[in-house]
Amino acid sequence: MKPIKVNRIAHVVLYVADPEASARWYGEVLGMHITARVADGPYKGGIFLSFGESDHDIALFPGAKGATQGREFEHIGLQLASHSVDDLRRAYGHLLAHEVRIAEILDHGVSIGIYFYDPDGHMLEVFHQITDQAGGKAIAELHDNGGKADPIHLATL
Repeated sequence: MKPIKVNRIAHVVLYVADPEASARWYGEVLGMHITARVADGPYKGGIFLSFGESDHDIALFPGAKGATQGREFEHIGLQLASHSVDDLRRAYGHLLAHEVRIAEILDHGVSIGIYFYDPDGHMLEVFHQITDQAGGKAIAELHDNGGKADPIHLATL
């Protein structure tokens, strides 16, 4: 038995140059909405954002002046509530329409992901899960394909 059984990533907190500007970007590009603003205390100026189910999925806190931005981690993976790769194609068109800087599009065998940057240089990924995760199928596929990450072209819808 594992001492800690994590169900999912519940939220991510990012330091950003301008929380208000970043919150607008996350709203316009990812459809997030603000659930709270921090009025006082050590995180004054922070903004909590939600995709609609949780109290917050991403929080944006003011970063220190002159801090290196966008290098605190590799990327955040955001699984689309999708039924087909067409949902990912629509998401790609939406990102391009908002002039989002795309890093790459990768086929992982178990999923296809679009990697892109927020205004502070944090890399995010929106992905369509291809292989069913039930019963360990996706784990087995990723193991069998050796962590596949093949660049692909994805047409927009």
